[in-house]
Amino acid sequence: MIFVKRVFPAALCVAFVFVTCLSLQVLLQYPKARYNLVIDPGHGGIDVGTVAADGTAEKEINLAIARDLYAFAVICGIPASMTRTGDYLVYKAGDDKKRSDLYNRFDYINSVDNAVLVSIHQNHFADTSQWGMQIWYTVNDPLSKALAANILAYDKQHLQPGNRRENKPSDDSYYLLYKAKVPSVMVECGFMSNVKENKQLKQDVYRRRVAFCILAGLSDTMITGELP
Repeated sequence: MIFVKRVFPAALCVAFVFVTCLSLQVLLQYPKARYNLVIDPGHGGIDVGTVAADGTAEKEINLAIARDLYAFAVICGIPASMTRTGDYLVYKAGDDKKRSDLYNRFDYINSVDNAVLVSIHQNHFADTSQWGMQIWYTVNDPLSKALAANILAYDKQHLQPGNRRENKPSDDSYYLLYKAKVPSVMVECGFMSNVKENKQLKQDVYRRRVAFCILAGLSDTMITGELP
């Protein structure tokens, strides 16, 4: 399942692409860069995910960020695909829709050679003051911890300098990470329960900056291939 990239406003597109490709020039020269990025926009269809106070559904934000991440990856020459490219679930007739969709995503990820999984999600908490990107990583592959650390480092340097959140290893609450056979992270890009952050997540420019941080963190990890 491959998404055909959107056309961004010219000036903004040029600026982001230039910075992204410049930072990734070295990456493409390394054997360790021979990977295939699988982008998983969480939820979809009847599974809306969390919902902000203004009615914004998580599934919409996830897909928007995933599309930007995909577009940046393709422009930079990084093989990439998505587990869903629209507002739907992938399931077999007669099966539980959400469960079947999850299994199908897992099967698709495992079908991709040299895959690296980045699952896009948003957070929600009763305490509406909580904010900031946070990343969960699988314990099944040691490179995943480095991937999570580098993505969050870029977020704190370029997007959220006041972010004090820490990454965490996944448990069986996150099926794709718990069962992962490849380097895998789930990026909780922000808290939709926080009014200010939810407003940011609805902005095209902000979402592209999030996508840039994710791709840059991925690139650093695949160059070094080491834990930070």
